[in-house]
Amino acid sequence: MSMAVRSGRFVCGSRGALLLLLLILAGSLMILHRVVQSPLLNQYEILQDHLERQQSRNTRSTRTILLWSSFFGDPRWKLSWDTLGPQELRDELGCPVYQCEITNQHDFLPAVELYDAVVFHAAEMFPLLRPVPSQRSRHQAYVFATMESPGETKHRLDDELGFYNLTMTYRLDSDVVWPYGQLLDIETDAVVAPSERPHWRKPPAAFNDSAVWDLWAGKTKTAAWFVSHCETLSKREVLADRLQEFFAIDIYGKCGKLSCARGDPRCEEMLDTDYLFYLAFENSLCDDYVTEKLFDALRRNVIPVVFGGADYSRILPPHSYIDASRFQSVEDLAQHLNFVGGDQEEYVSYFWWRSHYRLASTSPFCDLCARLHAPGFSHKTQSYGDIQSWWFNSCRLESRIRL
Repeated sequence: MSMAVRSGRFVCGSRGALLLLLLILAGSLMILHRVVQSPLLNQYEILQDHLERQQSRNTRSTRTILLWSSFFGDPRWKLSWDTLGPQELRDELGCPVYQCEITNQHDFLPAVELYDAVVFHAAEMFPLLRPVPSQRSRHQAYVFATMESPGETKHRLDDELGFYNLTMTYRLDSDVVWPYGQLLDIETDAVVAPSERPHWRKPPAAFNDSAVWDLWAGKTKTAAWFVSHCETLSKREVLADRLQEFFAIDIYGKCGKLSCARGDPRCEEMLDTDYLFYLAFENSLCDDYVTEKLFDALRRNVIPVVFGGADYSRILPPHSYIDASRFQSVEDLAQHLNFVGGDQEEYVSYFWWRSHYRLASTSPFCDLCARLHAPGFSHKTQSYGDIQSWWFNSCRLESRIRL
């Protein structure tokens, strides 16, 4: 065998050994890297690194929300502009998390599937020419939004099974709760209600409000009711008729003989001066459903008499209202109203809550923006398989008080 051949074999053998050594070294380094990066040794650093990258992403990124349909003819959904940016969400709406854009302009982004959330007003039929987006991205949240009761849902929800990812309604089990009003603790400025488990202060044994005390003597009428929807699922009109067997009710609007022009300050002032009670009767008996009429009454010097499907202890302070559903019969309710209205100290005691709570309102888009920024939200898959059952099953047809 020649020297050249032996030399060639030596070189090939040396290269093979070197390659094998490099492979062993690379494998060892890879194993060492995985051991060093193992959660068994490095769990705090791994978590810290992930959270820092997530925080950096959240700080830089702006979420974009498209209002797909109008809100009872209002394309702005009672917002001030067609498009609001982070500055408006911070300064106008007071959102704690404000890195969002809200728009009703469908061409604000080049394609509809680029929006982080698309909001649909579920109380009305969708636009005929553009009922739903033609394209959809998996990262998007489709939002079922309404303030009306299920009885006012004017399109078929059984066509939208598995369509929605989030709900934005007055119901307290919604993903984004959209109430008609809130009560805040005056000392802490924290939102107390509506809430599934509000922590209320205990009403005092004795209480006096000089303004209400002075007004009581001039309140010569028992109850007022502003109403324009006359035949309802709740049969509130039947309850009002039965109550009139015991005392007079002044009914303003389409369902009564009296009228008061919208925006006339006298309409609200007379609740302070003339009436003992205001009938805050809802058109449907549905979970958590209370409307602006109740919160408007709380701003006046009048006691609201409520009738609806809500657990009012989750919405109002104790001893601040009279719940018709707590009474077995209309006669029992009427007797209680006559007692409260006829006792000055008892009547005034219903206003104790004003020393501890104040009324406020908030935009649901603040909470929606915060949810879109929540850590891990974009990695979570959620949809309502049967939105119709979720929505409709919150109501009942029969009231607890015998009508």
